[in-house]
Amino acid sequence: MDIDLLKTFVEVNRTRHFARAAENLFVTSAAVSARVKQLESQLGVDLFIRQRGNLRLSLEGERLLPHAETMIAAWARTVHEVQLRPEVDARLALGSTPGIWLLSLQERLAEIRETTPEIAIQAEGHSSEELVGKVMNGTLDLIILYDPPTSTDLTSVKIGELKLGLAASLEGEKLNEAITQNYIYVDWGTAFANFHANRFGERVVVGLQVNMASIALEILSRSSGAAYLPSSQIASNDFLHPVKGAPSYRRGIHASYRASSERLDTIKTVLEQLKDLRV
Repeated sequence: MDIDLLKTFVEVNRTRHFARAAENLFVTSAAVSARVKQLESQLGVDLFIRQRGNLRLSLEGERLLPHAETMIAAWARTVHEVQLRPEVDARLALGSTPGIWLLSLQERLAEIRETTPEIAIQAEGHSSEELVGKVMNGTLDLIILYDPPTSTDLTSVKIGELKLGLAASLEGEKLNEAITQNYIYVDWGTAFANFHANRFGERVVVGLQVNMASIALEILSRSSGAAYLPSSQIASNDFLHPVKGAPSYRRGIHASYRASSERLDTIKTVLEQLKDLRV
């Protein structure tokens, strides 16, 4: 099957518009329409329900979508494998959440490139749910998450730890002031939410809620306030001051991979480089 037909199908679904899909694929709208019709003809089904101003997947299209995405990713990896530099012995697709990449993983990746140049790494950032799906279908070889997936098809190992502390932009700020005056709640997941509720209950007055530590960090660098942030960030930024008496929070960082992966040796080599990850 022509991989361009699948790419066109996926792009039309993403944009829900033939003309916009054509722009993104650098082809004409007529070419996009012809590709979709050709794919539908090959499969013998209608992939889209076409209504005026409303283009959506048919039931058959919904069934095809995950397979199409997997086939496109597999083809991309095949091309990369064929084009590996002579000095590269293996490649590995590594995925994590944008937060983990930003906080510590990108620095470790730079070290891995220096110490193991024979491994070509493809790095990706996705949501936790997407990462689990991609490692399950083989699109990714190794994923890094806070909470290990529950699937019995995956092997998970703890490779590090996230330590959070309450920090304020004003030195000497008391705990009660920190959590009631310009407090920024950073969403660190369900486990942290439970910890937060158990320790503070309804005492907290949230002035702003964000899902990225970098946003809280930027705000605290410019104005007064407090937030739970990684201990590494607190230590490396002079404008942050630990709040005395505030409870700290620890959370494991886990690596997960398919036990049946054909790249087990490469995975284990990279895992050795990822040990003792600290955020």
